[in-house]
Amino acid sequence: MAKKNAIDNLFPENGRLLLTGGGKEFIEKIGVEAAKTVVLGVLKGDNIRAQTEPLTRRRVAMVSNAMIALFTKGWTESPDFTENLSALAVAQLTAAKQSDNASTWPAQWLIGLTGKSVQNVVRGKSEARDLYLEEFETAINEAAARSLVDFGDANLSLGFIENDGQQLRPLTWTDLTRLATAIGCATLTIRGSDKSTYGKLFERLVLGSILTMMGFELVEGPKSLKIDRVFWLSDSSDTRECDATIRFKANKLIRFDIGFIGAGNSEISKDKLTRYASEVKVAGQIALSKTFIIVDKLPKSAKTLEDAAKTGAEIIQMSMKFWPVELAAKLQKHLGFEPDILSIEEDKLEEYLAKKIAPIRIQDFLAGVTAADIDTDSELNSAAAQLALYEDDDDE
Repeated sequence: MAKKNAIDNLFPENGRLLLTGGGKEFIEKIGVEAAKTVVLGVLKGDNIRAQTEPLTRRRVAMVSNAMIALFTKGWTESPDFTENLSALAVAQLTAAKQSDNASTWPAQWLIGLTGKSVQNVVRGKSEARDLYLEEFETAINEAAARSLVDFGDANLSLGFIENDGQQLRPLTWTDLTRLATAIGCATLTIRGSDKSTYGKLFERLVLGSILTMMGFELVEGPKSLKIDRVFWLSDSSDTRECDATIRFKANKLIRFDIGFIGAGNSEISKDKLTRYASEVKVAGQIALSKTFIIVDKLPKSAKTLEDAAKTGAEIIQMSMKFWPVELAAKLQKHLGFEPDILSIEEDKLEEYLAKKIAPIRIQDFLAGVTAADIDTDSELNSAAAQLALYEDDDDE
C-alpha cells in the first residue's frame, strides 16, 4: 500500500521493520535458540546487558544505514531536500499516529528529537514548536559553518550524490550535519527502546523458563481449571501488578516481581517489598501469598535485606552464580517440595540447565505481548528536554 507522507516514502521498507514488533516478532527476529542462549546465560548469573549488547549494536547499525538511505534518496530526488527537511518532518509527525514508531521515529530524528518531547514540541503550542525549530536550524547552520572552518571543505573528502540523470550533487556540511544529527537521535532512541524491550521481554522469558524447570505448568490465569503446581505471567488481581504467580495449591501462592535492576537503583527494590498483600483473592477464594523479588544486584548495604526479613519477602539476586539453586531452596522452604535442581552437583548445573531449557517453548511466554506492551517511550536526552520545552506533560 502506498504511503502518502514524504518521509515514509523515503525511509526503506526493511528499515521500518526494525522499528516495529511485539513479542512474537521479537522471537522471529533473533530466533528461539538465540533467545534461549540469553536466558541460559541469565540463569547462570551472566549480565543480560552484555549478552544483548551485540543485538543492540546490530540494530543501531542497520537503522543508521536506513537513515543514510533515506537521505540519499531525498538528495537525489530533490535539490532542496535538506532545506525542506524540517517541514517534511513536522508534516509527517502531525499526520502520523503517535503509536506508529515506524512513521514517527524517523521524522523525530530529522528534527533532532527523541521521545515524548515531540508531543509538546510538534503537536503542542505552535509558539513552542516554531521556537524549537528556529533554534534547531540555527544550531545546525552554526555547526556546519564551524565545521567548514575547522575541518575544511566537505566536498573534498566526503563526496557527492549522483542522481538518475548522472548529475553530481555535492554534499555540504549542512547536509552532513543534518544526517549526523538524525543518526545520533536514532542511536539514542534505539538504545533506549532496546533497554526497555529486552528488559520486559527477557523478564517473562527468564521467569517462564525457570518456573517451568521447577515443575510448574504455564496456564492462562488464575481461573485455570488446573489448580496445583501451575503459574501464570502478569497478574493485576491485587492492587499492584506482579510479573508471575505460582499456585502450588488452591490456597498457597507465591507472587514474583522481577527486574534487571542494578545496585544503583536499590530504592526500586525496596519499593517492591511491600507491593503485594499477604492474602489475595484468586478465583473467588482467599489464598495466602508470599512475595519473591528477583533483581540483578543489590547494594552492599544490608538495609534492603533487613527490610525484606521484616516483611517476609524473599530476595534473589541474578548476579549470583547459578541463582536458580537459591530460588529452589526458598521455594522448598515456603512450599515444602524439593525441586530437582537442589540435588544437582555444582559442576553439573550448567549442563542440567541447558538440558532442561532445550524442550521448553519459550515463545509461549510472550504470547499476546504486543509492541504497545513493551514500548515505554524510554528514550533519554531529547533535544526538546535540553531546551526545557516541557510546559505540560499530558503523557504522564
